[in-house]
Amino acid sequence: MIKKIAFVLLVAFMTAGAMHAKPKKRVVYMFGVSASFTDSIAYITDVQRMDPVYIESKTGFLYDRSIYSQQLQTFMEEKMGRPHTTCTIFFSKKKRKLENKYLKVIKFHKKRNSLNIRQMETGAFKFVPEEWTEHETI
Repeated sequence: MIKKIAFVLLVAFMTAGAMHAKPKKRVVYMFGVSASFTDSIAYITDVQRMDPVYIESKTGFLYDRSIYSQQLQTFMEEKMGRPHTTCTIFFSKKKRKLENKYLKVIKFHKKRNSLNIRQMETGAFKFVPEEWTEHETI
C-alpha cells in the first residue's frame, strides 16, 4: 500500500513539474533513420540544422518529437515508396556531438551486418520546424 502511495505521489510530482516548465526556442541539429522489420535496408538522413525548435527547459527534451519522426515517415512513404517503416530521430544542441552519434549509428550496423545503411543524398529530405503551441493539460 505504501509503495502505491509513493508511486502516485512521484507521478503527481513529476506531472506538476512538467506542467510548469516553459519551452525554450533553440537551435538544434537533427538526423533521422528509417528502417523496416521486413527489409535489411535502412535509410539515414544528413545532419540538419533546425531553427527554431522548442526544448523543454527543465529536461532538455525536444517538444513534438513524434511529429519530426512522422515527417520522415511521410517522406519515405510518398517519395521513396517505402511504406511501413519505423522512423526515429536523433538530436543535440551541439553539432559535433550529433555528428559523432551519426557515425556511431552507421558503424554499429556495419559492424553487426544487421542493416544495410544507405545515406540519403544531401538535401533529399528536410525536416520542417514545427510551431509549438501550449496545450492545456487536465
